[in-house]
Amino acid sequence: MEIRRKTTTTQVVDILRARIFSGALQEGTQLRQEHLATELGVSRVPIREALHQLEAEGLVTMHTHRGALVSSLSLDELTEVYEIRARLEPWLLELSLPHIDDADFEEAELLLTKLADEKNNQHWTALNWDFHAAIYRQARRPHTVELLRKLYLNAYRHFPPSIRFAGGHAHMHAEHRTLLDLCRQRDITRAKAHLEDHILIGSRNLIARLRAERAEADRSFAASA
Repeated sequence: MEIRRKTTTTQVVDILRARIFSGALQEGTQLRQEHLATELGVSRVPIREALHQLEAEGLVTMHTHRGALVSSLSLDELTEVYEIRARLEPWLLELSLPHIDDADFEEAELLLTKLADEKNNQHWTALNWDFHAAIYRQARRPHTVELLRKLYLNAYRHFPPSIRFAGGHAHMHAEHRTLLDLCRQRDITRAKAHLEDHILIGSRNLIARLRAERAEADRSFAASA
């Protein structure tokens, strides 16, 4: 894919970030500057600058001899990401809920309907965040929402679909429906508690499955060595 309009470091960052979040560039993948420059039709200068920016975001790790690699998160780091979300998102909801109007609720309902019908895992992941963001928007904290979006996507990319959706779409849809109903009732106390449980309990299940999968991979590797 070649960039045909004026190329900027920001555009390169957006392309590489999207590939990392989608899983097209998986953790541990080496990012060769010369290859990316040729593919995107740019010089190595914006590639190098983009990689340093992605390093600052925690998505890329720079190594002296191996160059840039797509970063991975440990199980402890994944746990911390969800702990951050569980603290900040209920706060955003508390700020937002008094100001949510009918148009906001209609948007959230539409996103909930799309989530129920979506079969593509990547699209579902994006819609899931869009649903959450729709009920946080009236908090008027765009930087916090964007920070949380990046944390959400960066964490989710570590879970293969077999783990991510092991609980079933129906269960997740029911949790979202309960959250939206509590918001419509303006029951901020129960809505915040439900949201915190939704994030923390869900993350514990995800991380437990990922821990088991990584342990099995380690055992298989040891057995074949």
